Amino acid sequence: MIRVLGIKIIDRIKEIGLTQEVLSKYSSIITTRLGFHELTNEVCSREAYLILHLSDNETEIKKMINELKNIGGINIQEMVFDGKPFVNFRVEEGALRILGILAEKKNPEAIKTLQKTLTSYGCVIRTRLGVNEEFYGNPAGLIILELMGDEIQMDLLERDLHHIPGVHLRKMAF
Repeated sequence: MIRVLGIKIIDRIKEIGLTQEVLSKYSSIITTRLGFHELTNEVCSREAYLILHLSDNETEIKKMINELKNIGGINIQEMVFDGKPFVNFRVEEGALRILGILAEKKNPEAIKTLQKTLTSYGCVIRTRLGVNEEFYGNPAGLIILELMGDEIQMDLLERDLHHIPGVHLRKMAF
């Protein structure tokens, strides 16, 4: 099983210290961490997001999630790749959409199709993170996308990815 945790920090100046304490305590189960917030010459957003790729230690994951929930001021969501079918859900317009893609590497043509699909929807992919993974003992690639922009294009991207053999999807929305 592969688990990705998404955390929205509502006020990073207020909550990030406590959040960081918990993440440091459980650093042994965090295999990859991506953090981001809006930053321009005019704006430094107080809202922040963390994406955590976690090891397969269910007991420690549950403890970490419970401690994070006790902080307050954060929203936690997760994506679990466990072989079950993708359950799509509607996303509120303007919500931050995080798409998780687990690509089995046993079919090189499907991997090429996946890469072409991601390239063709590049205008709605703001951030992309790739991690090598194993899925039921076989090599796989885990891709985390932060999507932004045209809602219709994001929906079409999900639809097109869903039809590629050996590609498993999960989604979070904040």
